[in-house]
Amino acid sequence: MLMRLISRYWLIVPLLLLAIVIRDWVETTPETIEVEDTIDMSATKSDYYLEQFSTRKFDGSGNIEYEVTGQTLAHYPIDDRSEITQPSVVLHRDAVQWTIGSKIGQLLKNPSVFTLQGDVVLKRESTNNEVLTIRTEEISILTDENEVKTDKPIEIVAETWQLSAIGLQSSLNEGKLNLLSSVTGRFEVGDQKLK
Repeated sequence: MLMRLISRYWLIVPLLLLAIVIRDWVETTPETIEVEDTIDMSATKSDYYLEQFSTRKFDGSGNIEYEVTGQTLAHYPIDDRSEITQPSVVLHRDAVQWTIGSKIGQLLKNPSVFTLQGDVVLKRESTNNEVLTIRTEEISILTDENEVKTDKPIEIVAETWQLSAIGLQSSLNEGKLNLLSSVTGRFEVGDQKLK
């Protein structure tokens, strides 16, 4: 009777052994797992956050060097960077005041550099009431070097003239504008217009 039982199920035993071997092989095959780059959370954590803020920096003589206001400011200690929304920067220099506003901004320290982006408007007002307006999409203000610069297209408007160019470097104190390329302009002399 045992022989009849074995002869009847002789095909099942090898199939069961094969199933066990295949199951064991599948379970021990390592799965390939793709690991995404992780984010360093310390780089994305701000150590302080301000709303509707205003701050000033004074020079060694006690005079205001610049004022910064904005809707929000988040400071990140890992690179000593501040992210600002709706920033306005007022730079006080001898006989000249620069007022600069944009949608967003960033302040880096050592060296102190403001980078403003999105509908940037600079107004330069001198003590003799001459106003110069500069518009661009991005500009950097190097307060230690007393410079503003950009490599983006700019438009400069004064009372009797207009210029457009790509790129600008300017000394905050001297009022010299160095236009880097593709300069076009329009000047008014009396009743005449020059191009």
